[in-house]
Amino acid sequence: MATNPPSPTDISLRDFIAAVGSAEEPHGVVSAAAVAGSLGSSLLLLVAALPQTRGGSHDGRTKLIEAAAALGGVRLQLIETIETETAVKLFAARNMPQANNAQRSERQAAIQLALRASADVPLEVMRLCARGLELAASIAVHCARAACADARLAVALLQAGFDGARSNLEGKLSSFTDAEYITSVVGEIARLSAETTVATRAAASLLEVPPA
Repeated sequence: MATNPPSPTDISLRDFIAAVGSAEEPHGVVSAAAVAGSLGSSLLLLVAALPQTRGGSHDGRTKLIEAAAALGGVRLQLIETIETETAVKLFAARNMPQANNAQRSERQAAIQLALRASADVPLEVMRLCARGLELAASIAVHCARAACADARLAVALLQAGFDGARSNLEGKLSSFTDAEYITSVVGEIARLSAETTVATRAAASLLEVPPA
């Protein structure tokens, strides 16, 4: 009897990295993007938890605590998208019978449904990474100067997660037959990309370390 592959949360980091590089495993680009975003979120949580703040103010500490609470949810949801992508990739719509017109029509409808499900995953990763970058900009205002290097790496990881998910999603669009759906996804990609650019630039400017 066939068994389901282990989920990313059930295997070690070493095994997950190996699985991403294997054509026989279900973890691919979107899973890697979600992991990058999760790692970026974790680094920001570390930065937000440090006792020192940029100005040493009580308000700064409060803002960091609020951002950390939101980031915890972002990280958890990014991890959940890894599980979802595994299920999507195992979807068997393309293996449905197509011996007659009725079967072919049913198969095509199932494929389009599966494709929409598969598009929802990278789109959600994009949304979550965009939210993480927005929170990164907020954390950058208040975090200690000593944590800037960690925060910059966090921003880079979240940006990589966003870009990886976007590339994956854009590659799927040509397979859709619903023009209205394609238009809505393209619009959402543009909106998220614009927001991410603003947040990334804001965080980067605040995290620049003056030359010694």
